[in-house]
Amino acid sequence: MSKYKRNSYAKRSIRKSQVISIFGVGSIYLFKNHWGKSGDQDSLMLAGIDAWEDIFDNKVPPDGWKIFEPRLQAVLNKEFFLEPPDFREHAFDESLKYKFLPYVRFPSWHYCSQCGFMHKASLFETDTPRCNPKKINDGRLLNEKSFKICSKNKEIWQKKFLIPVRFMVICENGHIDDFPFAEWVHRKNKYNPNRCELRFTDGRGGNNSLLNVRVDCVSCNEGYSLSEAMVNLNSYLDKDKDETSSSKNKKFECTGNRPWLGPNQKEKGCNRPLNLVLRQASNVYYPVVKSSIYIPVQTGKIDRKIKEFLNRPEKWSLIKEHLDDIHDLKLVLKSQVKALNLDLEKVLEAIDLRVKGIENQKKVTSSDDEEYRFQEYQFLKNKDPNDENDPELKMRKVPMAQYKELNKYFENIFLIDSLIETRVQTGFTRLLPYDPSKSSSIQSISSGNLNWLPGIIVKGEGIFFEFNEKKLMEWESNFKQDYLIKINDNYNKLRKERNLGERKLNTKFFLIHTFAHLMINQLSYSCGYGSASLRERIYCDLEYSDKPMNGVLIYTASGDSEGSLGGLVREGEPENLEKIIEQSLIKAQICSYDPVCLDNKSQGLNGTNSSSCHACSFLPETSCEEANQLLDRTTIVGDKEKDLIGYFEGLLD
Repeated sequence: MSKYKRNSYAKRSIRKSQVISIFGVGSIYLFKNHWGKSGDQDSLMLAGIDAWEDIFDNKVPPDGWKIFEPRLQAVLNKEFFLEPPDFREHAFDESLKYKFLPYVRFPSWHYCSQCGFMHKASLFETDTPRCNPKKINDGRLLNEKSFKICSKNKEIWQKKFLIPVRFMVICENGHIDDFPFAEWVHRKNKYNPNRCELRFTDGRGGNNSLLNVRVDCVSCNEGYSLSEAMVNLNSYLDKDKDETSSSKNKKFECTGNRPWLGPNQKEKGCNRPLNLVLRQASNVYYPVVKSSIYIPVQTGKIDRKIKEFLNRPEKWSLIKEHLDDIHDLKLVLKSQVKALNLDLEKVLEAIDLRVKGIENQKKVTSSDDEEYRFQEYQFLKNKDPNDENDPELKMRKVPMAQYKELNKYFENIFLIDSLIETRVQTGFTRLLPYDPSKSSSIQSISSGNLNWLPGIIVKGEGIFFEFNEKKLMEWESNFKQDYLIKINDNYNKLRKERNLGERKLNTKFFLIHTFAHLMINQLSYSCGYGSASLRERIYCDLEYSDKPMNGVLIYTASGDSEGSLGGLVREGEPENLEKIIEQSLIKAQICSYDPVCLDNKSQGLNGTNSSSCHACSFLPETSCEEANQLLDRTTIVGDKEKDLIGYFEGLLD
C-alpha cells in the first residue's frame, strides 16, 4: 500500500473499457496533471494485478466489482473476474471507497525542456520529477543561460517539471526497458554516475527530426545522435560487438525487465534482439483479450425476483462461501430473503439448480476458440424466443416470410434486445499481435497465480444472421476460388514472417466477413451508433467441418454504457432491414476507387484483400476481428467481367 500512494494517482481518470484493452496492465499512459503547466505530464505504466490486491481491504477484492461468467471461468481456470477499480469518494459499500488503480513510473529517464538536464526517476516516485541540475564547470555542451535559470530556482515550486523521454527498448518476449542512454553515450569510456551528467537535446528550433535528437555527456564531452539507433539498433549493436569487448556488449542485451510487476521481476536468459521504439508506438502493447457472449445457465423456471437476487455478484459470492454447509447458508440467507419477501426454500432450490447448471455448462465448454464459438452459435440459433426467463439474453425470432426475398439467403434472423459480452484480459504481447498458436510470447499480468483476472461486462443489443446453408453450399461450389487461395497464401506468408501459425480459410468465410463489414457501415447511418461502436462476431467453421457454422452477430460494443438504446434492433425489423441490405449491396457494387479496387484481386497489407478498400468496406479497428483483412466485395455482388457470381447477386436484379 505504501508503494502506491493515493495523493498522486487517485483521481487520474481513464475509462474502464480501456483498462481491458489498449491501456491494460503493462501499457503506458501519458497523464496530464491538474495544474496544466507546460511539460507537466506523467508517463505511467499500469501495475500488475498483484498490486491491485494491495489496495483492497485484507487483499480481498470487493464483491461489488466481481464478474461471474461460468464458461470463461472454466476455460481460464479462474474463480471470478474483476472490474477495474474506480475511485469513489462516496459509496454505500465502504469496501469500494477510495480505491484506485496502481501505476509505476516508466520510462525512468526524464529531461528538462529548458536546460536539457537528464534525471532517472525511481519506479515508485509518485510526484512528477523537477529539474535540479548539478554544478558543471564545462558549459560547452550545455546552454549556459538555460542552466543558470534552472540552477537559481531554490524553491521546489520554482523548479521546472521534467518531461519523460519518448524512447525505450522492447523485445518480442514482451520485456521493456529504458533505452541505455548512459551506455550509448559512453561507448569509448566508462560511465560514472557520480561524475557524468547527461543532456538531452530534442529537436530545438522547431525541427523535430531524429537527426536533432541526441544525448551528450557534459563531463566527458561525448555525445551521439539517436537517429542511427532508430534506423537499426540491432545491426549497430552487432557491429559494436566486433569493435568492443564481450563484457561491454552485455549492457546492450535484453535484461528481461518487467517493471509492471515491480523492481525485482526480471526474467533471466532472454536473448532476443532489442528494438528501439517510441513510447506511444502501436507495437509497444498488444492486449490479449478473451471475450464471450453470455449464455444463461439452464435452470428451468425460476421466479424472476429470485433470479435477480442470485445474479447480484455480492450475493452470489456470499452464497459460494457457504455452499458446503447448508445450515450456515440458511442462517446467512434467512434475513436477506425475508427483507425481499422471498421464500427461503425456493431460493435454496434455485441455488441448487444454478450450481448444477453451471457445472453442466463448464463440462461442455472447450478451450478451443472455434468450439467455444460453436457453443454460442448453437445456443443462439436454438434458443426458444418465447422464453422470457433469461433477462440477460432477450431475443426475438421474426418469421422469415416477413422478410420476403431475404428468406432465400438467410435461414434465420434473430433480433437480440439484450445481450451481455464479457471481456477478460489474460496477458499482452509486444512487437507482434498475439496468436493462439504461439502462446509462449504472452507476458503475464501478475507475478503469482491469482484466482482472478481483470474483466469488464458490455451490455448491448444485436442482430444475428444465420445464412441459408443449402444456398451457401450451392454458391460456394460455383464460385471460382483461385484468387482467394492466393489471398490465403499471402495471409499465411505474412503470419509466417511474424512467427504465427497458419490458418486455412474457406470461401464462405470471406463472404460472411465482408457482409458484416458492409452491414456495419450501412447501419451506422441509421441505427444511432457510430461504426466504431458496432462489432462483428463471426461464426464460421474452418477446422471442424462436422460442426458447421454459417452466421454472424452484429452487436453494440460500448463498454461503459449499456448500449441497448434499441436503435440497432429497430433496424433489424423486416420493414427496415430489407432496405438496409439493399442499400449496402448497391454501395458494394460501386467503389469510388473502381475500377482499380474491383479489378485488383490482391490488395491491402501484403495482398490479403480482394476488391476491398477504405472507401467501400473497411471498418474501425475496434469493430473488425481480422484487422481489416480477408475481405472480398466480389463474394457479395459478383464480377461479370471475370464471370464471378456474388451470393446476393439475385437481390440486385
